[in-house]
Amino acid sequence: MFIRDVFFTLTTEIFSVGGNLFIGILLARALTVPERGIMVLVMTLPWIIVSLAGMGLPQANIYLVGRKKRKAQTVWGNALVNAAIISLLTLLFLSAIKGTILNTALKGLPPQYWRPLMLLIPALLLDAMTLSILRARQRFDLFNLRRLVVPMVTLAGFVIALLVVKGGLTAVVNVYVIVTALMALFSLVMTQRQVPLKLAWNRQLTTESLQFGAKSYLQNLVGTLNYRLDVYLLAFLLSPKEVAFYGVATSLAEVAWYIPNSVGLVLFPRLSNAPLEQVHQITAKVCRNTLGITGALVVGMLGMSRLLVPLVYGPAYRATVPPLLILLPGVMAMGIYKVLTRDFTSRNQQQVSILASSVALTLNVGLDLLLIRPWGIVGAATASTVGYTAAGAVLLIFFLRDSKLDWREVLLPRWDELVGHWHWVKVSFWNLVKQRQDLERVV
Repeated sequence: MFIRDVFFTLTTEIFSVGGNLFIGILLARALTVPERGIMVLVMTLPWIIVSLAGMGLPQANIYLVGRKKRKAQTVWGNALVNAAIISLLTLLFLSAIKGTILNTALKGLPPQYWRPLMLLIPALLLDAMTLSILRARQRFDLFNLRRLVVPMVTLAGFVIALLVVKGGLTAVVNVYVIVTALMALFSLVMTQRQVPLKLAWNRQLTTESLQFGAKSYLQNLVGTLNYRLDVYLLAFLLSPKEVAFYGVATSLAEVAWYIPNSVGLVLFPRLSNAPLEQVHQITAKVCRNTLGITGALVVGMLGMSRLLVPLVYGPAYRATVPPLLILLPGVMAMGIYKVLTRDFTSRNQQQVSILASSVALTLNVGLDLLLIRPWGIVGAATASTVGYTAAGAVLLIFFLRDSKLDWREVLLPRWDELVGHWHWVKVSFWNLVKQRQDLERVV
C-alpha cells in the first residue's frame, strides 16, 4: 500500500514537473526577464501568506483523523469554518500594511496586482484544509488527481493568455488567479463526494487543532521562510531581473525535491496511523531509499544543467546555471530533512524540526545579508545551501539519538531494496498499460 501510494504520487510529481517545466519555458520565452521576475513574486506570494496564516491546521487535520481517530467529517467542517475566520483576519491585516509591503519586499510588484492576489488567500486556505482530509483518509488517488490537473490547466490558460490573446503579463496574472480559485472549488467538490460536508464550529476540536497546529505552524513558518525569503531579499536588494534568474534556478533545483516531497506526503499519514514502536524503522527505510534515488537525480542535473538551461530557456538565462549548481547539494541535504521531519511530526514532536529549521534560517538570512550585494544570486544560492545542509544535519542527529539506529541504516541505500522497488514499479506500470489496452479493446 505504501509503495503503491508513493509510486502514484511520484508519477503525479513527474507529470507535474513536466507541466511546470513547460510553464517556466513559456513564461521565459513570452515575457521579458523583469516580467518573469514579477511572475515569480505573483506565483509565490499567496502561498507564503497562506503558509504563514494557516496556523498549522492542515497538518493538525491529518494528525487528528489519523492518530486521534476523530471523524473526518467533523474535522473538515470545523477546519473550513476556521479557514473562513483566518481569511477574514488575514485580509484585514494585509490591507492595513499594504503600503509597507509594496515599498519593501514587493517593491517590484505593480500595485494593480495586489487585489487579485489577495482574493486567492481564502481559496488557498480552503484548498489546503480540503486536501488535508484526503491525505488523512489516505485517498492519494484523488489527492494526486487534483495535483495532476493543476499544471495542465495552468499551462493551457497561459498558452491562451500569451499566444492566442497576446495579453501579456496582466493576462497571465488573471489566468493564474482564476485557475487557482477553480482548482480549490474542484478539490471541494471531489472531497465532498467522499466526506459529506457539514459546516460546524467545534470549540474542543479547534482547541486540539491549535495545540497541535501551533508546533506545526512554527515548523511551517520557519520552513517557508527558509525556502522563499531569499527571493524577497533579492527583490528588495536587487531587481526583478535577478529575481527571474534566481526563480528559474530554484525551480529547477527543487525538481530533486519531488521525490522526497512525494514520499513525505504519503509517509506522514502512514506514520500517524502506525504503532509508535514501528515509526523509526519505517522512517529509516524510507529515508535511505529516498536519498539514493534523489542522489542519482542530483548527479544527473549537475552534469546536464550547463547545456540544457540555455538551450531550453534561452541564452539570456545562462546566468541561472551558477546558482543552480550551488543549490543542488543543499537540496540533496534538505531531502533528508523532508523525510525525517515526518517522523517527528507524527509523534507530536515538531519542536525538533523547528529547531533544525531555525538553525538553517539563521544561517540563511545572515549569509543572504552578507553575500547578496557582493555576489548577487550566487550569494543567495550559497546561503541557501549552507542553511539546507545545516537543517538536514541537525534533524539527522536528533533522529539517530531517538531511534538508536546507526547512521548507515538511515543514509546508505540498500541495493536489494532499490531493486525490489524498481521491480514493483515495472510490474505496476505494465499492469496499467495492460488495463488501458483491455479498456480500449472493450470500447
